[in-house]
Amino acid sequence: MNGASANRNRKIAPCGSWDSPLTAGIIFGERQTPAKPLPWRGGALFLLNMPAERNAQALLFGDGRGKIERVSPAGFNLRTRVHEYGGMPFCTGGNSVFYCNFNDQEIYRQDFDPGAGEFGGFGEPLPVTDSSGAQVRYADLLHDPRRNRLICVREDHRHAGGRAGEVVNALVAIDLDRKSPQKADSQAVLHADSDFVAGPCLSADGGRLAFITWSHPNMPWDETEIRCARLDQKGALVDCFAVDATNPASKLQPGFDARGDLYFLTDQSGFLNLARVEAENLAAADRRKQPAKPVFPVAADCCGPPWELGNRNYAIGQNGEIFLTTVEQCRWTLRRVCAASGREREVAPQAAEQIPGQTPENAAQKAALEHLQTDAGGRLVYLAADFDDYPAVLLLDPASSASPRVVHRPPPPAALSAGLVSKPAHFAFPTRGGDTAYGLFLKPRNPGFAPPAGELPPLLVFVHGGPTGTARAALNPMHQFWTSRGFAVLDLNHRGSTGYGREFRQALDGQWGVIDIEDVVAAVEHLIDSGKVDRNRIAIRGGSAGGFTVLASLAACGLFSAGVSYYGVADLEMLAQDTHKFESRYLDRLIGPYPEAIDRYRERSPINRLDEISAPVLILQGSEDKVVPPSQAELLRAQLGKRIKGVEYIRFTGEGHGFRQPANQIRALEAELDFYRRNLLATRN
Repeated sequence: MNGASANRNRKIAPCGSWDSPLTAGIIFGERQTPAKPLPWRGGALFLLNMPAERNAQALLFGDGRGKIERVSPAGFNLRTRVHEYGGMPFCTGGNSVFYCNFNDQEIYRQDFDPGAGEFGGFGEPLPVTDSSGAQVRYADLLHDPRRNRLICVREDHRHAGGRAGEVVNALVAIDLDRKSPQKADSQAVLHADSDFVAGPCLSADGGRLAFITWSHPNMPWDETEIRCARLDQKGALVDCFAVDATNPASKLQPGFDARGDLYFLTDQSGFLNLARVEAENLAAADRRKQPAKPVFPVAADCCGPPWELGNRNYAIGQNGEIFLTTVEQCRWTLRRVCAASGREREVAPQAAEQIPGQTPENAAQKAALEHLQTDAGGRLVYLAADFDDYPAVLLLDPASSASPRVVHRPPPPAALSAGLVSKPAHFAFPTRGGDTAYGLFLKPRNPGFAPPAGELPPLLVFVHGGPTGTARAALNPMHQFWTSRGFAVLDLNHRGSTGYGREFRQALDGQWGVIDIEDVVAAVEHLIDSGKVDRNRIAIRGGSAGGFTVLASLAACGLFSAGVSYYGVADLEMLAQDTHKFESRYLDRLIGPYPEAIDRYRERSPINRLDEISAPVLILQGSEDKVVPPSQAELLRAQLGKRIKGVEYIRFTGEGHGFRQPANQIRALEAELDFYRRNLLATRN
């Protein structure tokens, strides 16, 4: 069929009104997304959300040849509440898996019997900890086989009384030889001399432990320390010191190689790159002064911001080989580097043995690459996604092939046909003062519809959270939900976003609520001036910190016809006084110290500028949100609703910071669509 015939068969309808087979129910009621893969027994363990179980995270095992088995039983949800954002909730040790259960925040153990059947058999989960009422939380689990214990991050709320400053974070050891679950008071505290701790790792011989620490007002992407210590016969830390101490920077993801060299990511160069301290320098008399050496210098970040614990963006292979990710223009590359020389070997998209019906994977270039882990045989397990496909757990054996096997990839819904997918285009635009910011732009796309002649589409501006988050080019069904209905989408990377180096990220320091708003306006005006969108039909949406930028943008200019705030920040002063420990000093850097900069907090708070907002706003909020408490949304609704017709508020019972229950996710998205159609489609061009 030629193009002219195809256009004649399309229904002519205003952009934004198109029918789409991609419903909210399909996106949230059916979608399963694998996460956090870990190599095990020649295959991979990974998490998978279960929509039928209110999106509980289940642990599954795939052998890399098409066979999948569920490990954790129904009723368990593998998720930790450390830092409220959680992170890696499980690890392995011998023939056992250990994991955190969301409902009680205890650690459980499941033993595997390799002699029972083709897969073997998993026993019933048995509790390892006894913390009484989810007041103690655990994450970043690490098995110490030499001492038969777990080393992990512990976040203790027992004596905090709801006060963020009284929550105690520590690195602890949990004895696995006990016949009964170990109470928190009897666990060995290895380190508690900093506000936060993360990322414990052991040397191959079990003689050294390295981990990350940082303290307020820093966030982990601002400045951290990698600490390294010897372990005595009882497993206590001896001679603990800061690695690469002469180069203050954000230092993340420590890991040892087989000979005892310590690797980590550091942004000392301006980009988060991989560095190394040799084993002999860790043992030298002047080890505190020994600088780390770059392994693979590149003008690109190798990881994103560590909002969650346990992320891995490099993995140590065999024979001095390192697998490493880098990101440029929202595209990720998997690199294969010789640690000694820094030379790169190509990760080629050659054919490998595939599961029947699957095509070979391009291992090197993806829209998303994360959670790299290798096993003792040098096999690499990682998570990858592209702009037209959902994330997959991949297994790459560099000794036998240059292309990975697919361990598990949930298929996209049948409704999301290739003709419906709009590909994101990365673009740059000028900002005030001569700087540059970035974004992803997606055009409307639906093979069954076309707009009336000369009509430009309405625009939805997506503002990510963080505000140190980033737009992602990987297939996002939320993007396609809108583009398939005739909306254009701008996913913004304002100054302060990650993926463009430290200088770009730190541009937001002291300027949150100023330059992010400038970039919102500049990006929209750039698209208007380029003739890509209708200037009279523009809406802005965002969650958390992105919700703050939504509200502040509505107050700053009249560009927008509507705004949607998902659990957004309305009152900066209230946030500084009432949030969780992890972010309780975050605003010191983004706004200024509180209460010294109280005038700045009040000036930039949308709640104090509601008389400057004229567009209708949809406010969506979880009742159990500990990051942005519901009081902010309720105050916003009460004040804004007095002035503006069309302000709507939906409170979701039982939801926290980010909605997880499919029924609530569906309701929120359907309400958002109805809100836009009532407020954007009346006026065209």
